[in-house]
Amino acid sequence: MDIIVIRHGIALDAATAHGMGLSDTERPLTAQGERATRAAAIGLRKLLADMPVDDILTSPLLRARQTAALIAPYLDDAPVDQADVLAPPVDMGALDGWLHTHFGERRVVLVGHEPDLATWVSWSLTRKRDRLLAFQRAGAALLEFPGAPEGGTGTLRWLMTGAQLRQMG
Repeated sequence: MDIIVIRHGIALDAATAHGMGLSDTERPLTAQGERATRAAAIGLRKLLADMPVDDILTSPLLRARQTAALIAPYLDDAPVDQADVLAPPVDMGALDGWLHTHFGERRVVLVGHEPDLATWVSWSLTRKRDRLLAFQRAGAALLEFPGAPEGGTGTLRWLMTGAQLRQMG
């Protein structure tokens, strides 16, 4: 199973959102975040040119849903589905089990949040919850699994920042 992990784009900062009466779940992408995410999606499409995407799964938080909607046209117009299992805080074992049950051998994109994404990738590589890496906004990684995702069985094929993806576009 191949899993592409993407952090959401640049969102309205928490203090500004709070001042506007918005909860953390309602924080939208900024205009800059939308532009940067689209540009990163072009680079992502080039990286995945020979790897069609079957599904895009997103956290229910607004900024992640917006990111998923922005990248979908660049990734084979893959269907976008909300996945509550990606809402912070993410339970690593529950996410592994949910992916295995619902997606089997499909190639999926997960759109979510830090530090959960880095923790899950680290878990997938080592079966430890210590974060080995970090995702910048609109950054992405490709993990390969010999079967269903399970802690310690993943292989990291690449990790790109949003800026690196934009440069590829």
